[in-house]
Amino acid sequence: MQSKLRPHAKLIAEINMVPFTDVVLVLLVIFMVTTPFLFQGAFQVKLPKVAAPSPTLPETITLTVTQGDKIYVNDVQTSIDNLPAYLHTVIAKKPNALVMINADKNVSHGTVAGVMSKAYQAGVSKMGIAVEIGDNAAK
Repeated sequence: MQSKLRPHAKLIAEINMVPFTDVVLVLLVIFMVTTPFLFQGAFQVKLPKVAAPSPTLPETITLTVTQGDKIYVNDVQTSIDNLPAYLHTVIAKKPNALVMINADKNVSHGTVAGVMSKAYQAGVSKMGIAVEIGDNAAK
């Protein structure tokens, strides 16, 4: 009696890439969604919008002014009175860094000017103001 199996049948050995591709795409989506939250910090600032793109920036020190007039230097909260001393120690570690001011659009001009004045007292020589680039610059 002869078996119905062929004696020299080849085994098909291949890797199914579909599950791997699905996992990679899901991870990509997760990273794309969570990345903005990693760079935004622990507080929310609504930057003013402008129509022109910003230039490429060098190494920066972030100086944030929130709507409640709270001041943060690289995500560390400080008071307006302690700002020059604290900023001076941060600048000593990065002497060529640009100090970028992230001021909420609802913060008064006087508050931002006061923060800039304290930053100059600390020895800041390069300063910029962060804005959000968009089509509706007047909002």
